[in-house]
Amino acid sequence: MNMIWQLQGFDRSEFIQHYWQKKPCLIRQAIPDLRSPISPQELAGLACEDEVHSRLLIEKDAETPWKLSYGPFQEEVFAALPKTHYSLLVSECDKWIPELGDLLAQFQFIPGWRIDDLMVSYASPGGSVGPHSDEYDVFLLQAEGRRKWQYTNDRVDNPALIPDLDLAIMQNFNGDQEAILSPGDLLYLPPGIAHHGVAVDACLTFSIGFRAPTAIEILESFALEVGRQNSASIRYADPDLETNRHFAEITQKEIDRFRAMVLSLMDQPECLWTDSVGRLLSDSPVGSPVDSPVGSEDLDNPPARQQGLFKNNWMTNPESRMLYHRGDSGLRFYCNGRAYKLPNSDPVIEVIQNLCESRYLSAESLDACREQKALIEMLFDLEKTGALILAEK
Repeated sequence: MNMIWQLQGFDRSEFIQHYWQKKPCLIRQAIPDLRSPISPQELAGLACEDEVHSRLLIEKDAETPWKLSYGPFQEEVFAALPKTHYSLLVSECDKWIPELGDLLAQFQFIPGWRIDDLMVSYASPGGSVGPHSDEYDVFLLQAEGRRKWQYTNDRVDNPALIPDLDLAIMQNFNGDQEAILSPGDLLYLPPGIAHHGVAVDACLTFSIGFRAPTAIEILESFALEVGRQNSASIRYADPDLETNRHFAEITQKEIDRFRAMVLSLMDQPECLWTDSVGRLLSDSPVGSPVDSPVGSEDLDNPPARQQGLFKNNWMTNPESRMLYHRGDSGLRFYCNGRAYKLPNSDPVIEVIQNLCESRYLSAESLDACREQKALIEMLFDLEKTGALILAEK
């Protein structure tokens, strides 16, 4: 199915100014005449695959009020489901359904590294995942059927949760607003906004979620990058060791020395900070060596390898994350947690932008970069690790 995704009645600048990370926003018929590129049956089929992350949630189960199970599932599981009050959630559907990847392109007014994934959920009548709040931005696009949403106007911090559940479901929920979404309607919710969606009838909902790294995650990535680039680590030293002390005591001076060690470690060149952020934001499970589509017999024959690279059209692996940064130290490209330093020239920038934004690289555009050795070596590495794959004819 060729679905043309185009947001309607949506002023991107106005949205960022008045709503993004500020308050909810409901847009009726944001995508008119929407037809889902995946059916509930196809979604269930995806949930049976080993490499697909899926969850099944049954409310009002005979044994517990909420029952959560994880895929992959057997077909018999779906045959035994009740008629109402269950939800099937499948994450990262944009990796398996190209049309959904095209839908994400409608949100390119938000930085690419912010987009996390597109989850598709099917709910039978009355199906829900319970009232909850998320620590990330989300767009909820109704694809089939209707779902009633209740949500708060303001952020809800530290809500009381139902105990002894594997789910973060709120004990008490009082929504300020209510809306029933039909196919094509879009609801945006900032982080911390409590919400509760219940299927009015059998329905499909697309959830476009956005990444929000924590300070701890950034610090961990920074520490790894310091260790990667500086083999000579700073070690604790105490030439002014105190003698008037107890054997088992940790003194305040020692605490101060440790704190000073960490603070001094933060004073690093800008490129190290750039690489630590770039590696973190581009991190992806893709990266293991794969069989080379340009021919394994050419691995030790650079001219033959280049010929194999230049004669083909390429596309990025759907699971790859690709980002770049242009700074005073040049162009740095990040793919699946790896960092590459490249010349900051127009032909190279064009290739990198095509990779990151259109996720496609033609033989013609590569031909203009034959003399860019660093770029060619990087492309070989991307192809070797499976981040770059042959485009379908």
